Amino acid sequence: MESRVMSPPEPPRNPEHRSTNAILCFCIGAGLAGGAWFFGVGTVMAAALSGGDPAVVVGGAIAAIGLVLASIAGAVLMLVGTIWMVIQVIADQTSEKSEKRYRDVER
Repeated sequence: MESRVMSPPEPPRNPEHRSTNAILCFCIGAGLAGGAWFFGVGTVMAAALSGGDPAVVVGGAIAAIGLVLASIAGAVLMLVGTIWMVIQVIADQTSEKSEKRYRDVER
């Protein structure tokens, strides 16, 4: 006698979950840009108040270069996330099943 266990039917996938990665991309970019700004202000203040100590000046210059790179990476991620979200919205609106898309989804 063979016993088969039937798995419950899979609920329809919520189409709103498809934009999660685009939002994460945008938010990580915003966090990088905001963090670079926050730490950049601290770097400039530390270098200005260092009194000309060469170690602090060199460390501040290296930190400033890293912060510029972090802000550029943040801006790129925010741009990619924005474009991704816009494309997702356009794709959702042009679909043939757009009026049926939000029926029978998980709440």
